[in-house]
Amino acid sequence: MSHPSAPDPGTAADAPSLDGLEDAGSREEFTARVRAWFESTAPRKGSPEDFSAVHAVTATTLADYHAHERHALAVTRAWQRRLYDAGLAGRSWPADCGGLGAPAWQDEVVTEEQARFGVSTKMFAVALEMVPAVLFAHGTHEQRVAYLPPILRGEHGWCQLLSEPGAGSDLASASTRATPVDGGWSVTGQKVWTSNATSARYALLVARTGTKEEGRAGLSCFALDMEQPGVDVRPLRQMNGAYHFNEVFLDDVLVPAGGLIGRLGDGWAVLRTMLASERAAIGGGTSGRSATRLVALARRLGRADDPAARDLVARAVIRERTLDLLRARMAAGHEIAAAGPATKLLYSEHARHSADAAMTLLGMAGTVVDDPLAQEWIERLLFAPGLRLGGGTDEIQRNVIAERGLGLPR
Repeated sequence: MSHPSAPDPGTAADAPSLDGLEDAGSREEFTARVRAWFESTAPRKGSPEDFSAVHAVTATTLADYHAHERHALAVTRAWQRRLYDAGLAGRSWPADCGGLGAPAWQDEVVTEEQARFGVSTKMFAVALEMVPAVLFAHGTHEQRVAYLPPILRGEHGWCQLLSEPGAGSDLASASTRATPVDGGWSVTGQKVWTSNATSARYALLVARTGTKEEGRAGLSCFALDMEQPGVDVRPLRQMNGAYHFNEVFLDDVLVPAGGLIGRLGDGWAVLRTMLASERAAIGGGTSGRSATRLVALARRLGRADDPAARDLVARAVIRERTLDLLRARMAAGHEIAAAGPATKLLYSEHARHSADAAMTLLGMAGTVVDDPLAQEWIERLLFAPGLRLGGGTDEIQRNVIAERGLGLPR
């Protein structure tokens, strides 16, 4: 069985030593050493070894999808472990959480430098970009020490159990119930549209601990072990042939007392932290990143000098650069109102417009499924609508931008 081309990050050529990185006297010196490490270790974007899209798994059968997903997980885990061993993962986190207690700007530098190369850790997006935000803001010291170090080492993936069939995007209407029992809670209910549920070790779960009439005040957040009896994950087929999303059935599943995150009934506050980090993470994703690929497509089609083709490609480059600059401002600590929703909206729009541009370049070749140049872009075209829904719909993002960013009335 063939898999998407990707190297084994664990067997890359020896990188320059990063011993004593904490002694780098300035941001410039630190950046230079980190950049040298990536240049000697990570593949370039657009190279045959580029695995920045390894997490964008698709297949014609469920068995093939799971095989590709295991491959993507192995590649991601190896790369994350390489970052950890080099001292580049979670540098600013406390030592007992797996980090080094370094200044936060060093994490920003690592993120900025990593974005320049053909690598991805998006198989662990929930674990690396959402769980830490939740636990540092709402979790206990014991939870951080237990859950965060394995995440940095690439050992544990996480998913989110949020949406429900009867609630849609109205998360406050969740009906999955957590009932107190000896030693913790018993959880019963159904979740849907859960990414990576088949590969996650743990889940961030929002469940109802109060009455439905209490709405948001009746919700609580938990850390749930996905590898236990009563958890039934059923993949959902998407129109692009992937099984990225799943429905998850919970039947009398135990959550220990130590699994409550935040206070009882404080789930909505935890959820807001979770969604803010999710929107920022989606906005920084690579699934929709396509300017480099569009340039390559125009060249392979012999249209690199075609003014119409150059206009389409230039628009993609400008969109991507705008998104990168916005994220750089966020990483630098600038105050940007509704930054997460803005980046998420820009990202989903970029993915949609870039897929449309590729279909224009391909012409009739984009209407068949066996053209080697068209296949990637057909999948991107069919994947793009999902980006407009995940992490809150584009309409929700526009509302948040209007109310929190522009100060408009509800």
